[in-house]
Amino acid sequence: MGDPPMSGRPTDWRCGILDLLEAAALRSAEIEIRRGERWQRLRVSDVVSAQGEDWLVTAEGERVAVSDITAARPIDNA
Repeated sequence: MGDPPMSGRPTDWRCGILDLLEAAALRSAEIEIRRGERWQRLRVSDVVSAQGEDWLVTAEGERVAVSDITAARPIDNA
C-alpha cells in the first residue's frame, strides 16, 4: 500500500491557526480562540512576528502568543 501522503513529514499545526488569524485580521473580524480549557472571543486587529514568536493583536491592543492558542474558530455573524 505504501505510506500515506505527507507521512513522516513534520506538520506545524499553527499554520492553520495562522491562516485563520490572518484572514480575520484582514476584516477586523471576531474569532474564538482556546487557551488551555477556556474559549475566548476576540476581535483580531493584526498578526505580527516579533521576538521569534507570532502574535495575535486584538482590537484593544492586547498581544496573544500564537503558541499559546490550542484551537481557533471563526464566528459566523451572518
